[in-house]
Formats: sequence, C-alpha cells, structure tokens
Amino acid sequence: MTTEVQYAKALFDLMLESPQKSTEHLQGLKAVLQRQGHQKLLPRIFAEYCTLIEHKERSARYSAPTPQAARTRKLLELYRTLVSSN
Repeated sequence: MTTEVQYAKALFDLMLESPQKSTEHLQGLKAVLQRQGHQKLLPRIFAEYCTLIEHKERSARYSAPTPQAARTRKLLELYRTLVSSN
C-alpha cells in the first residue's frame, strides 16, 4: 500500500467518525504532510480520497433493494413453495 493510499484511508476513516471536525482533520493532515515532507502527495491523496467516497456511494447504491429485485425475490419464493409442495 502506497503512502498516499494510507493517508487517504486514514482521512476517510476520520471523516466518517466525526464529519463535524473535517476542518481540523484537514489542517492536521496538512501539518503532518509538511512535517514529513510529503506535500507533493496531496493531489494523489485527494484523488484516492475521492475514489474511496465514490466506492462508498456505489456500494450503497447497489446494495439498496430495487422494486424489481424485491418482486423477483417474491416470485422466486412462490416458485420454490410451489415446487416443494409437489
């Protein structure tokens, strides 16, 4: 795992835990990057952070049941009931 991915995951986890302190988290990240001499990584950290957010949103979107999926599930349950009774 690269350094920018580690920074992005740490920032992502912090933002999930306490989104109201986002400004403090970003200032802390900036200070850490300056101390470590990793300021050049900021664009890649931001890109990785955006990727993590996008992944979370897609995961939520695809895990939400759609009306068609619910209907299909009900039909499959009815079919199994019919097949098992014969």
